[in-house]
Amino acid sequence: MTPVRKLTLAIIAAALAVPAVADLGPLEPIADLHRAVHESLGLPEPLIVRLLEQGLPEEQLPVVGLLSARAAVAPDRILGLRAEGLSFLDISIRLGLGPEIFYVPIPADPGPPYGKAWGYYRKTPRERWSTIVLSDREIVDLANLKLCVDHYHVAPERVIELHRSGRGYATIHGELAGHGGTAKGTPPGKSKEKKPKPDKPGKPTR
Repeated sequence: MTPVRKLTLAIIAAALAVPAVADLGPLEPIADLHRAVHESLGLPEPLIVRLLEQGLPEEQLPVVGLLSARAAVAPDRILGLRAEGLSFLDISIRLGLGPEIFYVPIPADPGPPYGKAWGYYRKTPRERWSTIVLSDREIVDLANLKLCVDHYHVAPERVIELHRSGRGYATIHGELAGHGGTAKGTPPGKSKEKKPKPDKPGKPTR
């Protein structure tokens, strides 16, 4: 592990230990994602840091947390199965779960990157959802979408809109938590915009 990564993980660990009222500065979006995984999926904060130290990509945390919570197994078992070359779908089946745990109800075709999976669920009778084949990429996107929807109680369209605009999931968590310019609970399609102050005429609006 490089010194830079060690330092980054040490900063993340320190940020997770800071009370929610503290100003975490630029680390807020990252900490918000971790906090959501901890609070909604039950992964202890020290374990989250250890998983990252072991090389787990941050966007896969919601997948590991979801599988761990639903199957009541330790995340280490999931990482062990990944090391054997199993896909997330294969792991879910091995743990007695299925594609239904990644389902997020979306009223209309959301388009990429969620559109294909949405089509699978829509076209397949619910009693045959166990036959749906999802790629790792589709599962990562669905698990992140599901976590945002469940944790912040927002419509999936809001998360889809933010992701389509180019935001990563860590940034989306920051915005939904009110740390990135979009307050928690803002209705889909709307965001809080800063208006020019009266004493600064001529400042362009967004």
